[in-house]
This record gives sequence, C-alpha cells and structure tokens, in this order.
Amino acid sequence: MVKVIKRSGEEEEFLEDKVYNSLINAGASEEVAKQIVKELKDWIKIEGVGKISTDEIRRFIFNRLRVLEPDVLESWQFYDRIFKGRITFSDGKVLVVDKGHLYLGRKVKDIGNKGLDNSEEVKEILEELKEDMKYGLSPKTVNARLYALFMGVLKKKDMPKEEKIKSIELINNFRKEMGCKPYELKQPIQ
Repeated sequence: MVKVIKRSGEEEEFLEDKVYNSLINAGASEEVAKQIVKELKDWIKIEGVGKISTDEIRRFIFNRLRVLEPDVLESWQFYDRIFKGRITFSDGKVLVVDKGHLYLGRKVKDIGNKGLDNSEEVKEILEELKEDMKYGLSPKTVNARLYALFMGVLKKKDMPKEEKIKSIELINNFRKEMGCKPYELKQPIQ
C-alpha cells in the first residue's frame, strides 16, 4: 500500500478515486482522468516507493494535463488557488498568482485560507474573470474556470446554503452574459 505524504506531514493511503475526482471536478474528460490515474499508478510502481508526496503527485498530474488537456490544467490551478488556498510553481515559473508574477522554484506555496466563505468572494472572482477577458483570456479558459468555481461552491461543506445559492446565481448570470447556458443542479443544494 502506497502512502501519500501531505503538505502538513500527515500520511494517508493513496486513493486513485481522489485523484480521478479532482480531475473530473476540474473539467477533465472521463477518458483523460482515467488515463492520468492509470499512468500515475504505473509511475508509482516503476518508482517502487512506499511513500509519495502530494507535491510529486501534483507535478505528475500537471505535466500530463499540460499535454492531454491544457485548458483543464489551467482550471485545476485556478481551483487550487481558490479552494485550496495554494499556488503551484512549475519549471521555475509561477503558474497562478492573484496579481503579477513571482519566482519561487518548483514548489507549492500556501497563500491563504482554503475555500470560499461567501458569495461576495465569488463575485470578486467573477469580476477578476471579466477583467481577464478584457486582456484576452479565452472564452474556453473562462468556461473552465467557471466550472471549477461552480464545482468548488457545490462541494464547499461549510459555506451556508444561502451563500451557495447566491454564488451559483452569480456564476449562472455570468454564463448568461457570455451567451452560455446556466449550469443545472443535479440535486438540491445542501
């Protein structure tokens, strides 16, 4: 059994479902998510290690997404920043930063609290997306970020129900402004 060493130093069992679900939540196709999970398991076997860090797993996934679904890579990085409170660096360059660019090497850095607390924070992110669109961010990338934001709001366990409803309404209004259909809920908000 392979153990994953979390950033806190805590260890937990490697669960391929956890990797698969994070890829799906970021917008990866089922085919690509399954392929990356299989490749990751094969890579872990080849390395022959009993323990692997979350940073190593993340770097592996980033490299595969960069090739297989670059738009999903971008939305996964966005999800990491917004809902995990961290930014990931690869190839010596920053991949996602609130504003500007930094050089911090090939590491993951925590940048704040995890997740969103209320619809006002979602509104701020949507305003950031509007601004990014003015500077040429593609509609495909915006949609990938919106999906990651939508999934993150739905999965946020400690966000009050009323705030989730407001947040989803804000996201769907943004999609309508872009000429896209709003996201439909498959089950009631909890």
